[in-house]
Amino acid sequence: MANFDIKPSKWLNESKQGNFVFAPVGNVCNVQIFDKISMEKCAEMLGNLAQIIAQLPAKPIYTASAKIVSPYDISPDIFVFDVMINSSGGDVNVYKSISSLFALAKSRGAIVRTQNIGSAASCASMLAIQGTPGYRVMYDTACNYIHFGKTTLTVERADEFDIATQNSKINREQVRKVYQAYTKLTPDEIKKFITVEGAGNLFARKSLEKGVCDWILTIDGKLIGRKGR
Repeated sequence: MANFDIKPSKWLNESKQGNFVFAPVGNVCNVQIFDKISMEKCAEMLGNLAQIIAQLPAKPIYTASAKIVSPYDISPDIFVFDVMINSSGGDVNVYKSISSLFALAKSRGAIVRTQNIGSAASCASMLAIQGTPGYRVMYDTACNYIHFGKTTLTVERADEFDIATQNSKINREQVRKVYQAYTKLTPDEIKKFITVEGAGNLFARKSLEKGVCDWILTIDGKLIGRKGR
């Protein structure tokens, strides 16, 4: 097994929340997103991700082969962020921070393997689909809940309304682009899913069909891959 010599910070794993980054073992670093995606619940996780990624040796961006037999069969020379997800989502700005760090990890040659083990809703769904292509796994009983989410934005003056409306449109467009880039969903499906509550509830088999994931892990441990992947 390759020795990446990643030194975690002293406060690694002290979080009382459900979002963790565990100290790397060999070439694998486990990331657990089991709580709301908010700065309060993700600050320690973000800090640990940043300092671990900063220590990764620069390597060419990993390009997955279409002949992947298993998302769990990875060379020990490649660093892996193994991301377990079971979250109701949360703050879009915190999601963007996590997404940016995963993109940075991939730019340094790491694989981001995402595993939806229960539910990935809203922002959590967008994190799940942004794993390295070929390494996005859903458990057979898991579900992606694709929607824009409810806004908590309030305005105190009439002249703020147009600004708030414009910001909402920008955020919706950013969400649309993520699903368009990482899945096989059609533009009409994406528009419907992010605007109609409950329309985008995609369980594992449907998610596999629509390219929302690459693999299903069944309850008896078998892997099912998407045809023509």
